[in-house]
Amino acid sequence: MAQQSDLYFDTLGDAAAPRALTPGVCYCCKTAMAFGASGEILLAWRHVYPGNFRDMAFTLSRDGGRSFAAPVRVSQDNWMLEGCPDDGPAMKVDPKGRIHIVWPAVITERNAQVKALFHAVSSDGRVFSPRTRIPTEGQANHPQLDIAATGSLVLTWDESGSGSRKIVYGRALVDNSGSAGFTRTQLDGTLGVYPMIVAVPTGAMIAWTSGAPDASVIKLSHVR
Repeated sequence: MAQQSDLYFDTLGDAAAPRALTPGVCYCCKTAMAFGASGEILLAWRHVYPGNFRDMAFTLSRDGGRSFAAPVRVSQDNWMLEGCPDDGPAMKVDPKGRIHIVWPAVITERNAQVKALFHAVSSDGRVFSPRTRIPTEGQANHPQLDIAATGSLVLTWDESGSGSRKIVYGRALVDNSGSAGFTRTQLDGTLGVYPMIVAVPTGAMIAWTSGAPDASVIKLSHVR
């Protein structure tokens, strides 16, 4: 079924028809888009590779979306799943032009499957660094990423376990090689799902959905 799902790109006001970039896209996982300092258009998504391996893929355009480079595999996670996890990547470009991608993948740990978060970076969009694990607890879901004014990475996600989901915040300083070591901080007393984050001069603002589906509300927190 996923091989019948294509990734398309289009520009508002462009007379050209939408362009199909690739088949085999995991169609419930969100696609991430970012922009480079020279107008590059960057896309990352969960691709379905042969064997139903659902790993991260990436492409970019340097001509305003008229053409895109051949997709590259960000990390060979080999997450085999007969279905869509509804959980895609997050991506940002830092002030030095390095491309940061954060995504969830399932690993086996102590004879149990754990949904973890990983980070990789690329300076050219052709080769990504080996993945590094972000500190999480339980099952980690729905990462969202931004770049602070200092150039540090700010990240939020929700963690499930013990019958509830909590909102978590992370921050990482990036060294000269682009490597990032994340910290983990649970927001006090917060239960919810699908957080979003935006960097502000005094830290970051995090919003998320809280409550039962028929009575949910949006909550907001400022983190420094």
